[in-house]
Amino acid sequence: MPRYFFHLRSKGQFIWDQEGVDLPDAMTALGAADKAAAELRGGLLHESKHGCCWTVAVASEGDQLIHVTAL
Repeated sequence: MPRYFFHLRSKGQFIWDQEGVDLPDAMTALGAADKAAAELRGGLLHESKHGCCWTVAVASEGDQLIHVTAL
């Protein structure tokens, strides 16, 4: 099963997903990114004092960017 990584980034920060998640395919990873973004949206926006924009960047095992979801 392929592994996908869900990195978080904003203008000044990049948080690398070092572990990743095994998922059956890229479409499942896209859905997982959208779900994670929805769950994180409130918490990150409330913690941000500068109104910066966060995104979830999904990468494959080969480090190919396959999807970006805005929070």
